Amino acid sequence: MTGHTELVRTRRILILLCFLVALGAAPAEAGAPGDGTLSVRDAKGLVQLSSRGTMIGRIASGKLTVTDPNLHDNRRPIVLGAERRTVSRNQKTTIYTGKDIRVRITGGLAHVRFEGRGIHLSAVGRGRGFLDGVGDVTTNVFFDGVWSLNDEDYHSLPDDLTAFDFVGPPAERD
Repeated sequence: MTGHTELVRTRRILILLCFLVALGAAPAEAGAPGDGTLSVRDAKGLVQLSSRGTMIGRIASGKLTVTDPNLHDNRRPIVLGAERRTVSRNQKTTIYTGKDIRVRITGGLAHVRFEGRGIHLSAVGRGRGFLDGVGDVTTNVFFDGVWSLNDEDYHSLPDDLTAFDFVGPPAERD
């Protein structure tokens, strides 16, 4: 019986140590940022996102460039509706042109660039992006779309190329 009692005691100590290690690690991760959210509505201009996560988007008219850096995973971008498709030599970048182009990417790393009008994008993940609207009162373009990052209020697309970090706000500590 002594061997069995020693084994039970050792298991209890290991479980207690694992619990304490997990409990000590939780506060360190509590302040780390989570996934960000991005919403773009009816944009005219440029919307670019390089991220790891999920995105669904469409462009009414223009060009969509998709780069999939890892061709050997099972997370291929799905693109529908393009009138023309051009694939790069290395097979990683594909340019789609036309009207009513739709894209869906789930998981994995991807680089997506929309150029045109009627851009709609919803994304969750982490990465980096750029926006550049074409609004210009001198050419009578008063509305170039809106965007929201991490559930903030919607803002008009910037008139100059503007970079943003695509991550969530730091998690709140209890």
